Amino acid sequence: MTTTMVCFRAGRTDYAIPVEHVREVRSSEELRPLPAPRAGVMGFLSDQGNALTVIAPLGPGQEHVLLLDHDDRTFGLLVAEVTGVVSLVGEVGPPPAGQVGHFVSGVITTSDGLVLVVDVGALDESLDR
Repeated sequence: MTTTMVCFRAGRTDYAIPVEHVREVRSSEELRPLPAPRAGVMGFLSDQGNALTVIAPLGPGQEHVLLLDHDDRTFGLLVAEVTGVVSLVGEVGPPPAGQVGHFVSGVITTSDGLVLVVDVGALDESLDR
């Protein structure tokens, strides 16, 4: 099975999101502050006349915002850097135990090490908590 993923770093960890959930990559310079945000909400971006919430539950980000689509909602994920788009062949292993929020749905082994696969649905659900 081949899956195309957008790979990125947040904090000191490598992550991947299936490409079908990533609408575009934007600069974090466009990020605007939100008054009195909840924990993990970094601000918002303007997108086609809409204000899109930007979150960072995976760790510190600084350079890029991934605009993610899930169901009928679009939101941003602040990341340290986007490292590329890759086609991965093989199975996704189970996620590490012990996480709160279930943002990681699995693990992929690459030539550079382990990459955590992000569950976009879990990120989307975190916006409603």
